[in-house]
Amino acid sequence: MATDLGSCKQSEHKITLRPVIGLTENLPKRDLEQITVEAIRTHRRLRNTAEARYEEWRKSPAVAACDTAGPARIAHVTAMIDMHAQQTALSTLLDLLGHVPSVPSD
Repeated sequence: MATDLGSCKQSEHKITLRPVIGLTENLPKRDLEQITVEAIRTHRRLRNTAEARYEEWRKSPAVAACDTAGPARIAHVTAMIDMHAQQTALSTLLDLLGHVPSVPSD
């Protein structure tokens, strides 16, 4: 069942990646934590890239062509897709692990 939040709808079911569940189901918690820590680091890197691409897009000149959003916007959208895909994998790992491991800042 969805809840209407203005123009956004939010599902009460969490998205999980079944392949991640299957791949990690027999791993010891220590190994699962190591994989999760690496996923957190990857997510941070992708987030930083997405933020940088956003700033580049904001500072780029407007694209006059109607047939493209321009390379800076495309780079930003692509970086955001990568980041959100990784976030889904990370969320699944965190659910499996049962806690958020401590990961020092890079």
